[in-house]
Parts: sequence; structure tokens; C-alpha cells
Amino acid sequence: MAILIVDDEPVNTLVLEQLLHQHDYETVSVSSGEEALDLLMAPQATSLYDLVLLDVEMPGISGIETCKRIRQMADYEEMPVIMVSGRTDEKQIAEGLDAGASDYTTKPIKVTELLARIRSALRYKAAVDERKIYEARLQYDLDLAQKIQQSVLTPPISNEEIDVRALYIPSKKLAGDMYAWFQVAPDRYGVIIFDVMGHGVSSALITMGIRSILPGLVGNVQYPIDVMTELNRQMTFLFSGDDMHSYFTAVYCYIDTTKRRIEYVNAGHPPVIVTSQEGNCRLETTGVPVGMFEEPNYESKEVDIAPGMTLHMYTDGLMECYSKDIDNGIRWLEKDVSTYGLDYSRHVAEQLVSKIEIEDDLCLVTVKIT
Repeated sequence: MAILIVDDEPVNTLVLEQLLHQHDYETVSVSSGEEALDLLMAPQATSLYDLVLLDVEMPGISGIETCKRIRQMADYEEMPVIMVSGRTDEKQIAEGLDAGASDYTTKPIKVTELLARIRSALRYKAAVDERKIYEARLQYDLDLAQKIQQSVLTPPISNEEIDVRALYIPSKKLAGDMYAWFQVAPDRYGVIIFDVMGHGVSSALITMGIRSILPGLVGNVQYPIDVMTELNRQMTFLFSGDDMHSYFTAVYCYIDTTKRRIEYVNAGHPPVIVTSQEGNCRLETTGVPVGMFEEPNYESKEVDIAPGMTLHMYTDGLMECYSKDIDNGIRWLEKDVSTYGLDYSRHVAEQLVSKIEIEDDLCLVTVKIT
């Protein structure tokens, strides 16, 4: 790594080179702003230079204009640039700092002062480089976590009895929303959607923990009250005696296609919108969110499967696409479900979400029962 000296006066350049070499700094020297910009735009240039010593008054592109152009280059927003000028008026100093200079010094060079400014700039550069390495590692970890989270999303089911599919749009890299469904017997299916409190890494970790226990849990106990009670036990155990507390809302539907019946528990979640040839209804809340209380006493309810019945299960991020007011959002959602039917998820993806910046994770699970 080297210090790039930009000065059109050969004597000044020679003095700076000798001074910096005496203190074990490597240097590269050019005589104009144009040459400096060409060097900085070359491949791998970001790994070659630690700092720019930039003369203000040069023919062609001035030092101030050169500094502005450096700051406009994607990889050099934080590159230390020390401007060197023979003038000491405050206006020029202000212009240099406004152009993006990190620091400013004047000629004739004061050796002790210049070296101190260089050391300070290089300490800043080292901190910036360390932060960028950390951010790159963090980004890699987030990308990997995102792939893992998306890898556990349940693939669609489509057969003569049932069609289950989902739309999944996280607001950030990692989501606190999740869904899953399981065929627990030839004619029975368990479908769950849940939304962990909060956003980002913490909620995503809880989401993945809950998702990991669902296959065994649903396979063993199946029925909605038992599923929700065990999930609640897991959550209260996880956060028992901890200052941190978390919970999630959820709907679990147990669908029996032979008995033509759906049993469900809604743990503080937005109501499921049900459409059929006989009309529309909602599967409203039957209990508190999971993890909120140690003994929640969930209640299950049943509905008969009507001809052409479709369940629309969703998280609150979908309601917020319509309105911040919950009741108003549900009414609009219900209206669009009636309008678009099985094409509703396409409408959400192509017409609704594409026109706004979503602030919350969004899940939509559509269950069509034949």
C-alpha cells in the first residue's frame, strides 16, 4: 500500500517523496489530477493506495475538482485525502473540505504537522478497512442464513384433494414470518403460518427454531390444541427467567378431507379469509399469541368443508399493504380475495407489492380444497 502524491511541481514532489521514504512510507507520484484519476480507476487500484496527498493549485483539473471526482468514485468515498496548498485563506480551505477532503495542510510543509496528519489519516483508513471486512463477513453470513431459511420453505402440494401454495416476501434478508404444511395421513393435512415478534436476525433465529421442531411435532400430536400448547411450552421454556421475551402469532389448520372438516386454532393471528360457493367467512382468533403466557388454554374450532372452499392465510405485512388500520386492511384484503380468487397471490406480487416499499415481512398461504 502506498501514498499517492499529486503535485505539478517536481521539487515539491521530490521533497515529499524523500520525507515519506525516510519514515518508511511507499509513494507513487503523478503531476496532474487527470493522471491521479486514471490511476485510481485502474483495476485493483483500491488495494494499492492508502492515502492521497493532493496539491490544490494545478493546471488542468484543480485539486479541488480532483477531490470532488475522487469522492464520486464508488470505491473511494472514504479514502483519506489530504489537500496541500500554498494559500492559507479560509475560503479555499472551506472549498477543499466541502469537496470531500479529509484534512488540509499548507506550504511550506511543516514536517511534524504533516506526519501527524498522515498518521491520523492512516489510522482512520485502517479502521475503515477493518469495518469493511467485518461488513463483508456479516453480509456473507446473512446471505447464507437467507439461503438456509428459504431452503426450509415447504414446496407446494397439489393433488386430487388439495392444493397448497404460498407467496413469501421478506422485508429484509431474514424474515420472522414462516409457513409449513404436512400430509400427516393420506386424507389429512396440517397447515401452519406464523409471525414472530420483531424483525431481523433475532426473530429469524426463533422462526428457524420453531420451524425445525414442526415436522416431529405435527407428526406426533397433529391436533391444533396439542400443537399450539407444545409450541407455547417450547417458547416459554426458551425464554424462562430471561429478561428478553418473545412470542409469535400463528394459525394452525388441521384438514380432514374424508370427514370434510377443518379444525383450527388461531393464536392471536389475523383472521383466515375463507371463500366458497356458499359464501365467505373468517377464522378469527381463538387464543393468545404463542409464548405470551405459560398456560394459554387454547380453544379449537371447526368448520365444515364446503364446495370450492379456499383458505387464505396471511401475516400482518399483507394487511399493511392496504392500510395501517388493521380492520380497514382486512376489509380491503377480503374484497381483493373475492375479486381475484386463486389469482390473488399473483395480484399481490405483481400489482400490490410492486408499487410500494414493504416495511414488514409478508406471507400468503392459499389452501384450495376440492
